Amino acid sequence: MQLDFQLLGTTIVPKEISKVTGISPDVELSQGERDRERNLPRQNVWSIKSKVQSEELAEHWADLEKVLEQSKESVKEVAQTGRAVLTVVVTGGKRLPSIQIPPRMSLFAGFVNAVIDIDHLQY
Repeated sequence: MQLDFQLLGTTIVPKEISKVTGISPDVELSQGERDRERNLPRQNVWSIKSKVQSEELAEHWADLEKVLEQSKESVKEVAQTGRAVLTVVVTGGKRLPSIQIPPRMSLFAGFVNAVIDIDHLQY
């Protein structure tokens, strides 16, 4: 399992998001930066991912919360210029773990108006 917080399609360029929030992201790409000819990515992308190894979403959220909480006002302002997404990525074969969304994660998602996306990847 992994948790990914993304700011997508913002009018504020990703490098500026990093400056405004004081957060170093895992992905920081402006529209067309990777491939101008194909316009990839097709929108501005700024994201951070959880780094813990766990099947408990609460542990993944705790990892991201300590980074996001200090800049939540800035994150909210940036999110208003595009969209915010919290993606729970669940990978696995036969058994898919239970997904219990922690109340503090729901509170943050509501505060920044983020969609919570559950993405099941099976091999």
